Amino acid sequence: MDNIKVTAPGKSLVGINSNLGDKATITNVSIYNDSSKKIMICEEYKGVTSGEPSKIGSGPSSACGYSTSSISYK
Repeated sequence: MDNIKVTAPGKSLVGINSNLGDKATITNVSIYNDSSKKIMICEEYKGVTSGEPSKIGSGPSSACGYSTSSISYK
């Protein structure tokens, strides 16, 4: 994802199943009306073949490729 503009409210921009090889690259994101930074940029889940995946992490990682400097809050 590149050059994204988001307006709050919201929960997260990206959710990936990192255990299944999913990866996300995120750059140049502008988030509006979220001064408390509640919108998660990238969340990782343990994908399953049946049922709901479980959340295993959030934030920058090898699977969630972004730096906090590429996110601006306005």
